[in-house]
Amino acid sequence: MTTTKPLRLDMNEQIECAFTLASRFYTDPHILEIEKGKIFRKTWQLVGTTMQPCGETSGAKKTIADPETYFTAEVAGEPVLIIRDKQGTLRAFSNVCRHRAGPIALGSGCKNVMRCQYHGWTYTLDGKLIGTPDVDGVEFFDRSTMGMVPLRLETWGDLIFVNFDKGGESLATILGEIPSQARGFDFENLRLAERRDYVIDCNWKVYVDNYLEGYHIPIAHPGLMKEIDYAQYRTDTFRYYSQQFAPIRARKPGDAERAYAPASGGLKEALYFWIFPNLMLNIYPDNFSTNLIVPLSHDKTLTIFEWFFHDTESPAAKDRIAKAVSFSDEVQQEDILLCTNVQKGLNSSTYDRGRYSVKRENGVHHFHMLLREFLEG
Repeated sequence: MTTTKPLRLDMNEQIECAFTLASRFYTDPHILEIEKGKIFRKTWQLVGTTMQPCGETSGAKKTIADPETYFTAEVAGEPVLIIRDKQGTLRAFSNVCRHRAGPIALGSGCKNVMRCQYHGWTYTLDGKLIGTPDVDGVEFFDRSTMGMVPLRLETWGDLIFVNFDKGGESLATILGEIPSQARGFDFENLRLAERRDYVIDCNWKVYVDNYLEGYHIPIAHPGLMKEIDYAQYRTDTFRYYSQQFAPIRARKPGDAERAYAPASGGLKEALYFWIFPNLMLNIYPDNFSTNLIVPLSHDKTLTIFEWFFHDTESPAAKDRIAKAVSFSDEVQQEDILLCTNVQKGLNSSTYDRGRYSVKRENGVHHFHMLLREFLEG
């Protein structure tokens, strides 16, 4: 039997004394496989929203908020199936048939039973195995022990999360004070306005590192720099998440059109929440966006952006959405160039570790300490 030595990150708890994460944690393919088991399958992962489309029935468009609907997703290579049963209960299962590992479902849709796409084994929407074609003669076969494998599922507002770890913390514990810290924004009746996927040639942690500090804003994001009060920019860290505060500059007479316009009576700042390990929530005065970071390989990462607005149909709203998404895309393209170049630098023979800015990179250090906790545990 072979054993794997535990990873040692050699991180100092005091940021003033700490060196950054060693470059091998960004460049070694083997480390990503360890991260999938010790991090991604041990944490709450965003898999969709209650607005997820699930096809049509009798001409009416359905979402996962409707009974007898489903959609599929993936978490760190694990196929996942989300189902709303006839009674309205939202459930999560492994999307792997108990027969020979075929997919129980593909895509999304509306069904009153789930039938495996390989050999037709059939399950109720609450996971019970009820149909097994041509298994006569199989001894000691007990259908009651062969139902779909359930996963933990919890929601916050319209966001749907799953967790493969049966004994981990609740979603509410992980979110901590985020619901109250973001209470200035109205999360009711949001609608999905747009989704964009970006594939970046970097390790997933390079992208997270970059998100967690505003240190690079004056150099890399001139447009964003005009919108926020950088002198007041700060990051606060909590148990499993961090929050970046970016006060929006006040309007001045003669100002050109602004990307971030404080809403009257509403939020007056941009709030950036990061939830360990790979979810960002970006809250602006008039919209909310999620940014999910999905590792594709040790040096390739998918970032999924979804923007939500209250009004998505009026001409004025469509114009506002187009401008907001365009500005976000501008910042993203700048970040893509940064992250791609950093990944190249991490592969250099001249670099291994650096130091943190105590004032500006406490969020990055906090992330690396959580990595140590999960990977060394």
